[in-house]
Amino acid sequence: MKKFITTVIVFGIISLITLYTLDYLVSTGLRKSKSDTYNTINKIVDGTLNADIIINGSSKALVQVSPKILDTILNQNSYNLGMDGNEFIPQLLQYELYKKYNPKPKLIIQIVGNDFLQKKEELIGYMRFAPYLKLNGVSAMTEQYKGFSFIDYHLPFYRYSGYFGLIMDGLLSNFGIHRQIDLKYKGYQEKDYIWDNSFDKFKASNPNGIQIKMNNSSKEKFNQYIESLVQDNIHIIMVYPPTYLPSQDLIRNKKEVINFYKAVAKNNNVLFLDYSSNFISNEKKYFYNSQHLNKNGAERFTKLLAEDIKSTDILNKK
Repeated sequence: MKKFITTVIVFGIISLITLYTLDYLVSTGLRKSKSDTYNTINKIVDGTLNADIIINGSSKALVQVSPKILDTILNQNSYNLGMDGNEFIPQLLQYELYKKYNPKPKLIIQIVGNDFLQKKEELIGYMRFAPYLKLNGVSAMTEQYKGFSFIDYHLPFYRYSGYFGLIMDGLLSNFGIHRQIDLKYKGYQEKDYIWDNSFDKFKASNPNGIQIKMNNSSKEKFNQYIESLVQDNIHIIMVYPPTYLPSQDLIRNKKEVINFYKAVAKNNNVLFLDYSSNFISNEKKYFYNSQHLNKNGAERFTKLLAEDIKSTDILNKK
């Protein structure tokens, strides 16, 4: 019996050492990865972005605001931090990491929208945070969502089980071998797509439209976020981008959503640019679905946005 217990203890110790070693190697490697999943967050934590202008938002930022066009018109260095599928709370964490490891930007362009202050159950793309769970604030955010399990947080390496591609990416990145390279330009992902007809299915499923439910906690944290930017002397512009006009008719409380953003902007004396009724919204040719601009539409929109920002002279104000 004593020998059996000793064997079990030794096996357990060896297993833990193996798991800790694998966790260290994979996590360290993923922090060096240049893949689409990790490139931006790695640059944030490495402190190598140092942008004059930050674009925050979900996919409405990711695929719709071109840093190349902003840089050309505004003569600044911008970077797109858009997070596909994620609402405000994950965006807030990402900005807090940026703030901690990089010099503060001159201007933040915060893309808002109908679903911006909703609270989803699942954290889309949660594995991007896997190498960083021990960083202050990361696990506190991810624990609010479905994604990582209790065991993921407490047993080393377990969170990578089932992700063979990530494991290989992490191990190889330690040796400067990158299986995938992020092809986005300064965080921007252009979508040279044609209209996908998903709106027709949505309209058929929701003939009476939908009611947007903004999460009260998210609304409060968004208010605090805007206030903190003002206190930090960072210029902030809230932007409601174009969406396909017929889709707006299916948002029963669109006015309520827009009025909330207007109130936040007014209370904090910041600029809110509403493009929901802009000419772009009338043209299906600029969209690949009702909520997202295609490459052509994104370029038209970014040029318009950049010119509007330039006209405010906000970047020359202290």
